[in-house]
Amino acid sequence: MSSPLGNDTSLFGGYKFDLSQFNFQDTSSNIPLVRIPCTIIIVLVLLTVALRIVARLIYIHKIFFDDVLIIFAALFTVALAAACIVSTTHGLGQHIWLLPLLDILEKLKRIVLDLYICQILYACAIALTKLAIISSYFRFVPDQKFHTCMYVTMFPVVGLWVTGVFVTFFQCIPYYGAWEFTIERKCIDYVAYLYASSAVNVITDIALCVLPLPYFWRLDMSRKQRIILCMLLGGGASACIVGMIRIGFLHNLHALDITYKSVPCLILSVSECSLGIISVSIPAIRPLARQLFPAAMRGITSPSSRARTREIRLSSVPPSGNRVRMDADDKQKVSVSYGSSRS
Repeated sequence: MSSPLGNDTSLFGGYKFDLSQFNFQDTSSNIPLVRIPCTIIIVLVLLTVALRIVARLIYIHKIFFDDVLIIFAALFTVALAAACIVSTTHGLGQHIWLLPLLDILEKLKRIVLDLYICQILYACAIALTKLAIISSYFRFVPDQKFHTCMYVTMFPVVGLWVTGVFVTFFQCIPYYGAWEFTIERKCIDYVAYLYASSAVNVITDIALCVLPLPYFWRLDMSRKQRIILCMLLGGGASACIVGMIRIGFLHNLHALDITYKSVPCLILSVSECSLGIISVSIPAIRPLARQLFPAAMRGITSPSSRARTREIRLSSVPPSGNRVRMDADDKQKVSVSYGSSRS
């Protein structure tokens, strides 16, 4: 179907769009792709962070700085997911040609404003999540050189946070020109900025995964600490992968059918933040999960310890051939030997 405007038109700060790309027979919708994952993410993030704080208060009787950072990261992530859901009532997830013709311009303005808000929320959520991971590393890896590396990594993380909010807010002059695209305005190529910032974002993800590895293998750590650090690294790796995939969808933000094609980028943004929050919270939840689900967690936390015995030699006790076997709290057999120890 040909458009009365011709094959090319100019919208959104002077970009040329080819209207021949429109397929007016395509009535598919991305609304479920927004509402279902975002609803699930909201529930999972709130539940995970709530369990994390409860576990801290029950078993440690205090919360750490990384817990505070995770709480704020969760609030921004939930706000981001909620904003995506609300935006579907304005037309997000539908093809632009399916919007009501009488108010299509106002719908477009509102959706672009929603994307504007979502980008600010994303910048805050992802930065706070990474700062929480770094704060966790400080507690689990007591090495000054490693701490220095983490401080260096913090600079681009905080820098992206500040510039992300600033550049998003002032991408156009006047600032409301970002969504009021029918007025006289001057705008930067914001999508080009997103490519650059996303690349730096992925680099910091890789740094958070790679930098701890040599210290992780060198340090004399308990199995519990190693498991915790592996989970932290896993969270960073998963966020890194999602961040890489997200870069591949940024070009959709230049599409005229932005109401439909911006959905994958939004969902990946929400997923990236939530994966980091959930992964970095799992270690803190383990004690609570072990108490609530002892049978399931026993196989995860101590698969080999139940099959072996441990000898505790008390050299101060007179030699004796007697041996006493008893059950320890973790259900493994403990062998107590009275006598001289072997070298």
